Amino acid sequence: SEYIIDLRLGYAARMLVDTAKSISEIGFDCGFNNLSNFNRIFKKKKDCSPKEFREYYRKKKIIF
Repeated sequence: SEYIIDLRLGYAARMLVDTAKSISEIGFDCGFNNLSNFNRIFKKKKDCSPKEFREYYRKKKIIF
């Protein structure tokens, strides 16, 4: 169960950085049944919300 959650969160993190999809779309695409569950688990594992994660890594990305 934890392994599957970790896989889903890894996929979600990649999508947050690489796509313009909404956070709710990403949560559902990654197999989470509702947005609050996705946000709660993401924050617990990554120590930040999906929105904060996206904003942080978008600022880090350098476009040539």
